[in-house]
Amino acid sequence: MLRESGKHLISDSHTMKTTRFTGMLSLLAAAALLLGGCSKTTITIDEGGNTSSQGSSGSSDDGTAAADNLVGFHATVESINMTRSMSPIAEGTVVRIFAYHGGTDETHSTSPMARGTYTAQQAGMLTGQSGYKMYLSNGTFDFYAVSTNNDLVPPTFQMGTSVALSNGVDYLWWGCADYEIDGSQVTVPIVLNHSATQVCFEIQAGTGVVLQSIASATITVPQPGASMDLTTGIITPATEYATQPAAMGINGMKLQYTMLPLQTTSPMTLTLTLNMNYDPTPHVYTVQVPVPDGELQAGNSYQYLAVIDANTVTFPSVGVTDWVDVDETGNPLYPH
Repeated sequence: MLRESGKHLISDSHTMKTTRFTGMLSLLAAAALLLGGCSKTTITIDEGGNTSSQGSSGSSDDGTAAADNLVGFHATVESINMTRSMSPIAEGTVVRIFAYHGGTDETHSTSPMARGTYTAQQAGMLTGQSGYKMYLSNGTFDFYAVSTNNDLVPPTFQMGTSVALSNGVDYLWWGCADYEIDGSQVTVPIVLNHSATQVCFEIQAGTGVVLQSIASATITVPQPGASMDLTTGIITPATEYATQPAAMGINGMKLQYTMLPLQTTSPMTLTLTLNMNYDPTPHVYTVQVPVPDGELQAGNSYQYLAVIDANTVTFPSVGVTDWVDVDETGNPLYPH
């Protein structure tokens, strides 16, 4: 459904994804979906015997001995903001997980009692790097997870605040307070959310125009350097643009760029270089793109329709849609 906002139409429609799981791992994934991102119910597997004989255990930063409950993790990613549409995190994605004492530790004044870096396997199961395994005692814990939605190590945090963040990165976050650990082997379901924002353009030809290809496209982006709060996953929105635009990912007649959240009434600047009308010389368009309601919110993927006429570019509509994944070069993957 479209609603009018000034000269632009805002779409309130959302698209839901359906993901299929197979084999035994599908049971864990389905259970994770049912339990949600933060549930006091655990998936408990009691295999008996010694569960702490291999790998590196989780321990507090002061060197105290680890407990004997093995804690594993299964990760999914929300595909659209404020819905329960999820899919398993891609195989090979790196996730860093932090554990704090529930109800007592404060991320901005206390170091985590355990933390580990994991790599996603098939269907979202996480395996600790270098044999790492997290062991915790019985009790309640606050868990947090961060990722850049690729195989790179996530940003570091100092007392609950990340290092300076950059545009062009799909930052993911999850948090769960007072999760109860009460079994020898427990799997905690993680539902990661997008903490950055995203702008996408679908380029269409106007009357009398033949579009052949997009040679290049750039967009103004927020000033980098914002940080993430580990407790909330919030990245402080920028209020100004960076001095240099960023190159957008291209797939056919569609464009995408992931950026830090933004709050401003000033429009973005989009520069398009198009091969069109069988002209050997590319046509260059520079146009101002409105920011919907003065904000590009974290977790939202904004889909603009851009119509190219002989001398102008117009934006008949913009809506919030499923998050657009990208390939290793940053180009968008379609369909969703």
